[in-house]
Amino acid sequence: MKVIVAQGQGQLQFADVSVPEPNDYQCLCKILACATCSGTDRKIVAGTLPWPEIYPGILGHESVGRVVQVGRCVRHVSEGDLVLRPTAVYPGEKLGGYTSLWGGFAEYGLITDLQSLREDRPEVNHNNYCIYQQMIPSDIEISAADATILITLKEVASSVANARVAFHTSLVILGTGPVAMGMCFFARLFGAYPIIVIGRRDEPLVSVKKLGADFAINSRSEDVFAEVKTITNGKGVEVVIDTTGDSDLLQNAARFLALNGKVVPYATGTSFEYRMDRQRGPAQWDLIFSGPSEELAHEYIMDLLHMKFLPLSAFYSDRMPFDQFVPGFEMLKQRKASKIVFEMIS
Repeated sequence: MKVIVAQGQGQLQFADVSVPEPNDYQCLCKILACATCSGTDRKIVAGTLPWPEIYPGILGHESVGRVVQVGRCVRHVSEGDLVLRPTAVYPGEKLGGYTSLWGGFAEYGLITDLQSLREDRPEVNHNNYCIYQQMIPSDIEISAADATILITLKEVASSVANARVAFHTSLVILGTGPVAMGMCFFARLFGAYPIIVIGRRDEPLVSVKKLGADFAINSRSEDVFAEVKTITNGKGVEVVIDTTGDSDLLQNAARFLALNGKVVPYATGTSFEYRMDRQRGPAQWDLIFSGPSEELAHEYIMDLLHMKFLPLSAFYSDRMPFDQFVPGFEMLKQRKASKIVFEMIS
C-alpha cells in the first residue's frame, strides 16, 4: 500500500509498505481521507519540533477510515463502522522500516477495540494512541472529508473549555489558521465576549469573523495593543490563547491582559522555552498550559453533529486526491491553502 513518508529535512515522498496486520483486538480499516495539521505536520516534515522524532516515518494524524476486518476478540466495533484516527503504524512501532509520525497518510490503517481489550486484559498496557480512535455513530451522515475535521474540533473545543473560557470571558486569539477558527467558533458557543482575533492577512481575518470573532485586527497595519485596550475600555482581556507557536509573539502576549489574566499556549513551537517578560503585562497574571482532551470531547461533538450545528467545510480550504499530496503540501508551505483534506481514491 502507499504511504507518505517524512525524512525530517523538509522532504516528503510516497513509499510502498505491506498492509498492517491486525491482532486479536484490532481492526483493519480502509483509510478514506486524512487532513493536514498545518502547524504540527509542517514542523514534523521540517524536523523542527521541540522533541526528537525518529525518521523516516509515516506522517498524518487526522485520518478517517472504514472498518473492513475485525480481530477475533473484537466485540464493540463492526465491519463498516466509520472511525477516527486509524494508523498504519502505532507510535513506538515500525512498519516496513518506517516509524510512526502518527501514520494516518496511508491507504490502510489499524484501530484498537480498547473497550474489549480492557474488559478481557486489564493488565495489558495499551498504546496511548488508542484512546483517540473513536467511532462516528452510524446515524450521522457525514462525508469522510468532513469527518477529518472532527479531530481538530474535538481538540480545540476541549482546549477552550480547559482554559475556562465561558460566558462573557474576554478573549484574544493569536492566529487565523484552522485552529484559531475553531477556537472562535467554540468560544462564541460558550458565550465569550469580546472575542478578538489577531492575524497578519486580511482574507483569513474575514473568515474568523464569520465563525464568531467580534473583532479581527491585522497586526501588520494596526497597533494591536492599542486596539485591544480600546475594545476593552482599557482593561485588557482575561484570556489570551496562542495558536501560532511564534515565541516572539507569545513573549508579548501579556500586554493584552487584564489584571489576573492568563496566557494559554496552544500551538507547538520549536522550543519548550517560553520567554515571558513579566514587566510587559499587568502586575499579576498567569501562564497556563491547557492542552486538549480530545477523547473526552467526543460525545459533545457527536451531539453537535446530530443537531447539524457544525459548519465542517468552513474549517478546511481544499480537497485533493491522495496522489497529489506532494504538490498539495507545497501549497500549504506557500500559504495558498490553509488546510487540505486528502482523499484516498481507490
